[in-house]
Amino acid sequence: MVGFLSLCFFLSGATALVYEVVSLRMLGLVFGHTVHAVATVLIVFMGGLALGSAVFGGLTRRIRSPIRVYGWLELGTGAWAALLPLLFGWSAAGYPDLFRALGRSYAVLPWIQFAIGAALLLLPTTLMGATLPVLSQTLARTEHRVGRLVGGLYAVNTCGAVLGAAAAGYVLLPWLGNRATIEAAAALNVALGVAALIYGRSRSAPPVEMGPPPASERGADAGEAPAADALPLGVRLTVVALGVSGAVSMLYEVAWTRALALLLGSSTYAFTSMLVAFLLGLAAGSALYAWLWGARRPSPATFAALQAGIAVLVVPVIVAFERLPEILLAALRWSQAPEFVLWVQLGLSIVVFLPVTLLLGATFPCAVAVATRGTARLGEAVGRIYAANTLGAVGGAVLTGFVLVPALGVHASLVAGVVVNLLLAALLAAASDLRPAWRWGSAGAALLGGVAVVMIGPWDQRVMSSGPAVYGAFYLRSAEASLTSVRDALRSQRILFYRDGRAATVSVGQEGGNRYLRINGKTEGSTSLDMPTQLMAGHLPLLVHRDPHDALVIGLGTGVTAGAVARHGISHLDVVEIEPAVVEAAGRFFGEVNGHVLLDPRTRTIVADGRNFLLTASERYDVIISEPSNPWISGLASLFSEEFFRLARARLRPGGVMVQWIQLYNLRPDDLKMIVKTFQRVFPATTLWSVSDDLFLLGRTEPGLLDLGLLRRRFAAGRVAEGIGFPGSAAWPGVLGVFALGETDAARLVDRAETNTDDRLPLEFSAPRALYLDTARENRDVIRRARTSSLPELLRGGEGELERAETHFWIGMGCLVRNAPEDALAHFARALELERDHKPSLLEASNVHLRLGRPDQALALAQRALDRGPLRARTLYLLGRIHEALKSPERAQENFVQALALEAGDAKLREDLLVALRRVGGVGRR
Repeated sequence: MVGFLSLCFFLSGATALVYEVVSLRMLGLVFGHTVHAVATVLIVFMGGLALGSAVFGGLTRRIRSPIRVYGWLELGTGAWAALLPLLFGWSAAGYPDLFRALGRSYAVLPWIQFAIGAALLLLPTTLMGATLPVLSQTLARTEHRVGRLVGGLYAVNTCGAVLGAAAAGYVLLPWLGNRATIEAAAALNVALGVAALIYGRSRSAPPVEMGPPPASERGADAGEAPAADALPLGVRLTVVALGVSGAVSMLYEVAWTRALALLLGSSTYAFTSMLVAFLLGLAAGSALYAWLWGARRPSPATFAALQAGIAVLVVPVIVAFERLPEILLAALRWSQAPEFVLWVQLGLSIVVFLPVTLLLGATFPCAVAVATRGTARLGEAVGRIYAANTLGAVGGAVLTGFVLVPALGVHASLVAGVVVNLLLAALLAAASDLRPAWRWGSAGAALLGGVAVVMIGPWDQRVMSSGPAVYGAFYLRSAEASLTSVRDALRSQRILFYRDGRAATVSVGQEGGNRYLRINGKTEGSTSLDMPTQLMAGHLPLLVHRDPHDALVIGLGTGVTAGAVARHGISHLDVVEIEPAVVEAAGRFFGEVNGHVLLDPRTRTIVADGRNFLLTASERYDVIISEPSNPWISGLASLFSEEFFRLARARLRPGGVMVQWIQLYNLRPDDLKMIVKTFQRVFPATTLWSVSDDLFLLGRTEPGLLDLGLLRRRFAAGRVAEGIGFPGSAAWPGVLGVFALGETDAARLVDRAETNTDDRLPLEFSAPRALYLDTARENRDVIRRARTSSLPELLRGGEGELERAETHFWIGMGCLVRNAPEDALAHFARALELERDHKPSLLEASNVHLRLGRPDQALALAQRALDRGPLRARTLYLLGRIHEALKSPERAQENFVQALALEAGDAKLREDLLVALRRVGGVGRR
């Protein structure tokens, strides 16, 4: 019987974690991925477990056939779970209407989410929570050692949870998707229920006990547990302390997960590794307690020792945590293969979680053994104590996510957890039956330890925001692949802003003249290299839409994209950002480059999940821009799904335009094609535009030709060339240069590509595997091979504009922004056909040939430019670089010296000339 029930409970634990993981994903598609939405699911899920444990725990003594009751619990869980995909669909359909009916108040939104979550999950989680007290009472007839029995059961169930978390995150969801995964788990629950009912048929009467309980378990009446009010003070405090300990355990899980996201990245695999490591430690700790201490009778002092031990083991991990990037980089130097990286993520998660979770796993069986005398009411005691522990965990998750981390930060929250552990240890030690000297000495030592822990210094913000998981390859190219070299690389950076927000850690750094915004260590925008891309995302849709009035930007970042949109004279701009700290950072530190867009009276800033906003909004827009561009980040792949794009299209007016930003780096060509294919299924009129290593999908609700006259007027009216400007161009034809693929070419590119849907989200599992691959050039080549037209389809009447040398020059300049030098040369050549002596085209064509390693062609063009105009310092500088490439240092030096003599107030050119002179052996001074 023990073996059969243990196997059932192991598999039941696996299905429970599958339900939790899949429920978070499926409800996240409806509620969004805000802290409120995630907390709602966790509260309902864990609250149901507590409710089931408490209610059924009190009924266990009346149950004649507990094995059959267990079977019905599994059957009920599986039957309801099988309906969950259908119920999730209904909730997604009714949720927006309910929100609108209640006045579209974001203050009411969490309560609506809680009500829907409870309706969907409370019943199955209550049934799941009932299984532990029922099985505890069943097995109490064969095992009188409470600590060993409860510790063993808890370990078996948590080991199953480890399997469920790993199977869901690494195998089931990537291969089967949400619906099939939850149905497979439901089928397993039904099979367990049927097996238990069959097995329990012959065991309707209580089995004969295996013998008397050991002397250590006997009291005045070994078969009965005393009433709660008859328990000694220390025992009652232990039960209360277990609830508080449950809260602290969730504090550690939430806070360490946030810290590890900075180290390991924010992919779904990284979070799966963290969850598996946490559960593995709990299972191991419970098993070790059952094996080493399960036959003994613990006291409150034992529980106090566990609390003190937790604190002692957490402290060194806090102190050493900012050194873990060194281990990560050493591992990445060994290999950057995706499978190896997964093992590294799991290993580092275990390093962080194992010390604390080993002892946390022992607290539950220890508390049950402390508070239980005899086994006649073991199920009732287990139910009551498990409910206290689970409710404490719920409170801890909410308190940590909503209060502690935003108010104190991750580091201080961990320190606060250690202080609480030591306070519990002191309280229980003082209430224990130890000798007075030991009792008060232990309590005093714990209190002094709490005071000392507060003195632990904070982490280095530069290291914590450095993104070693994202930029590991960059750091490995440093002089030495070690933490020291990372610190050296970061020494020139200043942290201007650092905030552990509700959803992410946000920082603003400064290095020289470049200011950058990072979210969980990943740079999301800057004032230098990222400016062309940020600007393009905002300008492009406003340049092609015929009459835009209302716009929506999803994802604020630095605010530069929203600022570009606002320059076009629109009536209203909505900006949706999930993390309040990003809003604060953009307003305080990027106002000069975003045009202080957040202060613009036309701008409304909404702190919400972008997808959830589209689902619940009633507004219609002319332009929607989705800025999140990193599908490898957990949760963001749902912003690249067909269902998301359909939500966006439903919010567009007729003639509306949507732009989706995609990165070309760290993204396999198959994944790039998947995104384009998914977008094009919703917007058949899709064109591709590119800036450097980024791509923009421009989708129209209605097919249309590009009006060059409108483009020219809109470019001027939007003051695109002024202030924050348009990338790489001071004239409207530059926009045509960043055109990559037309509608027909785009359709051919993705003809056989896969689609990214909400149910499977294959992109979420494939994108992280390319994180250490340099794929930008490969993706550009894929796009180039699909290109048959160099310009978008144009409205008749603008052909004359294309017969001017100046037009083709600026188109060529746009091609350079697109990282397409050969296309640029074609346009420069066309410009020279139209105007043989067009000097700007001669010089830029010469520059491009030089960059491509063709100094002979570059020399001929530069010499033509020199012969056809006044002597210019920049022309001579170019000529010198060409002679340097042709291995003629004397000629190069002569050109550089001439250029230096002509240079007039251009500090950057002067510096470049001095460097060049030193390079070729010149004095480099006047």
